[in-house]
Amino acid sequence: MAMAAATADVLVPRLEEKHEELQEKKQKMTDEERQEEEDVPYREKVGLPLDDELQEKKQKKTDEEKQDVPYLSDDDDCFPGELPEMTRAEYVLYHQQVEESGGFDVGDFRHSFACGRIEPMGFEGVIDDARKKKLGEYSMEAIHKYNTDEKKNFKFKEVVKANVQCVAGLMYYITFKAEDASTATIETFQAKVWRGIGFVEVTSIRVKPISKQGNEDLTICCSRSS
Repeated sequence: MAMAAATADVLVPRLEEKHEELQEKKQKMTDEERQEEEDVPYREKVGLPLDDELQEKKQKKTDEEKQDVPYLSDDDDCFPGELPEMTRAEYVLYHQQVEESGGFDVGDFRHSFACGRIEPMGFEGVIDDARKKKLGEYSMEAIHKYNTDEKKNFKFKEVVKANVQCVAGLMYYITFKAEDASTATIETFQAKVWRGIGFVEVTSIRVKPISKQGNEDLTICCSRSS
């Protein structure tokens, strides 16, 4: 039983690898295979029966998807071996931090264990280059959504930090900076980006609350020129 199997540092690369595999698989599909994949949900939606061949393909696809999801045994997921459980004081502090920050500013409790906890990414704030690049891409998707919804024109500048949580995939809590192209004002944004199996979705994007803006000791982990 590996104690590290219960940490986000292990789950993140495993789920990211699976996501890339599914994207490559979709790209290699023929037009006929794509049509068959789309035909099943359409027929079910309008109430048309599936013939034996389609029913068999649907079941095969379901079985393959189950195998594609990274799986941890109950022992690995909820019984972390040598890692102690969070103390009551740590548990109270953690939930207070989540409540106050929405999950964007939480301490590093990785010396202990709790299922589904939001964890800081990287080691002592240092995130590897591959993940820095992905976080930058997710931030650009998030600011594009914000610009569209709010009729603004912000340009992504740099990622400040990120947390991650295992929730049917990975939920990223990204803090980043963006510049208003009209006024050259730089704002700090917070975005939640859900990376499921085979998809990425920006679930929320906001300007960081003013009461907390610029008060933290922030480390820039990646940047992109405007």
